[in-house]
Amino acid sequence: MQHPHVIPMSDQAGSITRVDIMPTILPDDFTNSDLAQRVLAFKVPRYAELPGVELYREQVIAYVEQVLAPLDGCTDGPWLTASMINNYVKVHLVAAPQKKLYGREQIARLIVICIFKQVLSISAISDLFRIQKMTYITDVAYDYVATELEHAIHQFFAQDPDPWEDTASRVTRESLLVRSAVLAFAAKAHLVGYLSFLGYDE
Repeated sequence: MQHPHVIPMSDQAGSITRVDIMPTILPDDFTNSDLAQRVLAFKVPRYAELPGVELYREQVIAYVEQVLAPLDGCTDGPWLTASMINNYVKVHLVAAPQKKLYGREQIARLIVICIFKQVLSISAISDLFRIQKMTYITDVAYDYVATELEHAIHQFFAQDPDPWEDTASRVTRESLLVRSAVLAFAAKAHLVGYLSFLGYDE
């Protein structure tokens, strides 16, 4: 969607004038946009809601893409590909499939990786997973990420100035790191989505 007085970023774009930078598009316009409303409605399936049957790789990719689809306009690149899964297995971020099938724990990890890789290196994500193993069991850790992610997204996309209260039953280094990671993701998603809304993705 192209808005008045917005110059698309390109080598052929004209010089920016004072009129171009007048605040014609207010933050509320983005907050009320279809893109922002889709993101605000985004819900992460909790661990118990993930597929209870094992899935083949292509089914896993389709499922993860479906889960994360509301965030499509606010991120870079594809969420998940077959080669990405192979690489995550190779570096031990995700357990190898059994008879080419992936279970609930592997799917949970892939969803978290897809979110965190938007703002963290694979090495940093690996460090977070190692810390998580020493702190919380998988389902508790995953559900905490899901809850905190939804809160972070709401804070940025609803323009809520008040930070939410940590939902961890006990504040640990893992919970503080998770909050930092989801805040970083939400901030980047908001920036990318806002720039797209303004027409700077052309």
